[in-house]
Amino acid sequence: MAKEKSIQIDNLPEAAQRELLDFYEYLVDKYQEPVPERKKKSGRLAADKARFFEHVHSLSFRLPKEYRFNRDALHER
Repeated sequence: MAKEKSIQIDNLPEAAQRELLDFYEYLVDKYQEPVPERKKKSGRLAADKARFFEHVHSLSFRLPKEYRFNRDALHER
């Protein structure tokens, strides 16, 4: 197993630093042993997912059956 190494992220832009930290947290979570706290977290994840799809559903709409997409009209200048 590789021994712990530190990396220098200060020279990266702030967005890249956040992305690297998010990826690191993802890897830690992926390879971490299951513990009771993670079960609670998965329940919270399910609730967050349900809330997300409720929000998507509230913003969704249906086009009328007789609606026809007109590509030419869309690209008129």
